[in-house]
This record gives sequence, C-alpha cells and structure tokens, in this order.
Amino acid sequence: MDAPLRFRASSTIWSRGCSLLYYGMARHLPSSIAPGGRWWKAIRAAVCRQLFASCGNDVNVETRAWFGSGRHLSLGDRSGIGVNASLHGTIIIGHDVMMGPDVVIYSQNHQFSRTDVPMNRQGFQPERPVIIGDDVWIGARAILLPGVTIGSGAIIGAGAVVTKDVPEQAIVVGNPARVVRSRTALVLQPA
Repeated sequence: MDAPLRFRASSTIWSRGCSLLYYGMARHLPSSIAPGGRWWKAIRAAVCRQLFASCGNDVNVETRAWFGSGRHLSLGDRSGIGVNASLHGTIIIGHDVMMGPDVVIYSQNHQFSRTDVPMNRQGFQPERPVIIGDDVWIGARAILLPGVTIGSGAIIGAGAVVTKDVPEQAIVVGNPARVVRSRTALVLQPA
C-alpha cells in the first residue's frame, strides 16, 4: 500500500517541478525562430513532454505559451502551440497543426444562468473538450470556444471566434466564424 502512495506523491512532486521549470524558465526562452532557436524549441518540448497528457515528436511549444498544468492537453506529432497562446482545459491537438500567436482556446465557461446570484459566484459550466484534427492552421488571435471540433485540413482565419464545429477542409473567418470556402474547391493555376 505504501508503494503506490509514494509513487503518486513522487509523480506529483515531479509534475510540480516540471511546471516550475516551464513557467519559471522554459516559457521565457526566446522564440524558435530566434538565433539558437532549435535549442529553445528542444528545451520547451522536453519539459512539455513531462507535463502534457500526451506529446508527439518534433513539437514546437513557442515562447510565452500558457496551458495551466498541461495534464489535460494532448499535442500531436509535428504540431505547434503559438507564441503567447493561452490554452485552458481539455484540448486535443492532432498532428501537423500550425498555430499563430495569441490564440486562445477554452474548454469551459462560467455559469451565468441564475440572475439572483452574481456570475462570479456561480462556478463553471461542465467542461466540453476542444478537439483539433490533423493538418489544421489556426491564425493569429483566433479564439476557440468550449466543445468545438475543428475538422482535419481546416483553416481558421486570424481573429476568428469559433463557436461551432468546423467541417474538414473548411476555411472559416469572422466573429462568429463562418465558412467562406472549402480547401478542396480551390483550383491551383499552373505556374
């Protein structure tokens, strides 16, 4: 009985130590595009590998990214979290995902249904995970709200506020985000 408790305590200590290392040092290292960037990228990835629920190969967690404890975050192979991104709650990010700077993702919202109780005393709504498919590009300052699923191959335009699911290969822009075209409908002209 003591061994599992000791393991649990030591893994909690390890997790807290890794969080301290990330938020105290690794988060503040220069961007991966700065001189020496591959080293900064490698250090942040190594620390995040210890924090995330799952973390793929060749990931890029950029400078000043915030994700709480990271224990409910999954990041796929060759995916990135943008500069100064802010990720809250359970978020599953597929493979080959690009994320611009200042992206915000929430999987939970405040409760606000009662008018007789101040909103800041009503707690939170149940968590609704955000799922991002493979090969997705999320533009700068986009906001993804609780429960949305972003289909594989989609593009989220800069500044878009995503309140509903986004179909595969869709290009969405605006507030609220709306589909403006499909990537499969794009016809490339010969050079």
